Amino acid sequence: MPLLGVMFALVWEGGQMLVAKAELMTVAHSAARAGTHQVDQTATLDAGTPVLDEEHARRAAVEYLDSAGVRGGAVAEEGRVVVVARAVYSPVLLPIAESEIEAQASATAHQS
Repeated sequence: MPLLGVMFALVWEGGQMLVAKAELMTVAHSAARAGTHQVDQTATLDAGTPVLDEEHARRAAVEYLDSAGVRGGAVAEEGRVVVVARAVYSPVLLPIAESEIEAQASATAHQS
């Protein structure tokens, strides 16, 4: 019976970590997309096509991460926003030596 309990705990924790990683990836992608919506209006009018306002794009992506309660950073350059998001998962059922496991996800969005 103890072996069955350990197996259940392993499967449960593995599943929960996958869910946490998927949610983190969703936040990273959304933050990158939020950044690409920041357009330099003057440059866009001059160029006739959308031009990314890199500083506002970076700031918008980081603010999105903050609002989601996720740590991370962003870089905006050459019409794209790259976001790296980090979160911590704490196992519930398994007593693991490290009580927290850090997950990381990255996403890149291109302005079109």
